[in-house]
Amino acid sequence: MIGIKKILTRLILIAFLTVLWSCAGVFGPNIRPGVELQKAGEYDAALNHYEQIIVAGKANGKVYRLAYESAFKAGKRVSAAKYYSEALSSGFDEDSLNSLATTLWYERALLVMGKDQWKEATIASKQISNYAPGSKQDKFCKNILQGKIKYDRGSHKGLWDAIADYSMAANYDPKSGLPYFLMGQARYKNNRTDYDAALEDYYTAVKMEPDGYFAAQARADIKKIEAVKKKMQGFWGK
Repeated sequence: MIGIKKILTRLILIAFLTVLWSCAGVFGPNIRPGVELQKAGEYDAALNHYEQIIVAGKANGKVYRLAYESAFKAGKRVSAAKYYSEALSSGFDEDSLNSLATTLWYERALLVMGKDQWKEATIASKQISNYAPGSKQDKFCKNILQGKIKYDRGSHKGLWDAIADYSMAANYDPKSGLPYFLMGQARYKNNRTDYDAALEDYYTAVKMEPDGYFAAQARADIKKIEAVKKKMQGFWGK
């Protein structure tokens, strides 16, 4: 009887250890420090943590996915592209990864458009088209860029068409104030005496995104237009 009990005890212990080993494989390496660093906006430090796991040969698809996001947000695009590929090769869900890539590139598109960096905006837009063709983000960026081309050409009809493109973009992202900022610019460039129409768009843009990447320029434009409007009203007496 005692011998049987010992054998059963050993079998139970072996089974327990097997479960533990299995769980260790499922849960994988300790990613928590990296995740916490990402939440704090410490993307370089988070990437360093994930790269230590990768160098140690303990990385799985999730580690590569997290490394991709951290590298992207740290501005390390080459490393980000490498970890994106590694995540796919390691079996991370492609749809989920593409969704993340779309979000990251769209955030960058909004940033560089708001900062008047249109070459970078074109690059971001092309990436979005690769990951999510026909998506709202894709259509938003394409309409904004189409409008910007027409705005730069500066013809009367082209400026009206630019306003139409920006207005269409606003439909694809109702939370963004960027299209209204750009509409304000186009309206004022098209007719420098129609202050109120331009100001209305500028006010809307700043109200929607008071801390938007374009907000400082929008406030500067508002101040300038309001000053011109006041001066002209004083001159004409109305």
